[in-house]
Amino acid sequence: MITLVLLSFVLIAGYVYAMIKKGKEIPYSISATYYALTHKFWFGLCMIGSGAFLLPAAFEASSENSQFLVFLSVIGMIVLGVSPNFKGSQKTTHCIGAAMSLIFSQIWVGCNSWYWLLLWAGFIACMAISMSEHWTGNFISDFVKRKPMFWIEVISLLTVYLTCIV
Repeated sequence: MITLVLLSFVLIAGYVYAMIKKGKEIPYSISATYYALTHKFWFGLCMIGSGAFLLPAAFEASSENSQFLVFLSVIGMIVLGVSPNFKGSQKTTHCIGAAMSLIFSQIWVGCNSWYWLLLWAGFIACMAISMSEHWTGNFISDFVKRKPMFWIEVISLLTVYLTCIV
């Protein structure tokens, strides 16, 4: 099962790394990278593929009562993959898939390895430090400039991968 977790991780991490390299900066979200792609199918392939590779290992790492949560989270990833155009007609579907993936994955982590949720405290601390160092007096603007959605997605994925591995 560790092989499937690693394949999933390499797929999503490789995609994110390539998109950061291509854009020369951290994107506002992983979903925003869809608009920078020449071949749009790569986004769907990476979202669906990483979720599909992860599912068996996540089931194995789950308590019997929490398996449905990881299933719902992967369904959210698949919805993201098939409806990537969040600026257009697929906005509602994309947002539902993103919410499913984020919420159900973190509840699943809480049910199986709650201590990984402490990574969120690091996110909050890093955001607070970064905002204080670049403070302009406008909380919303300063927060958005830190690209929080990207970091929320990264931490969400990280907690899931750590739960599967440990």
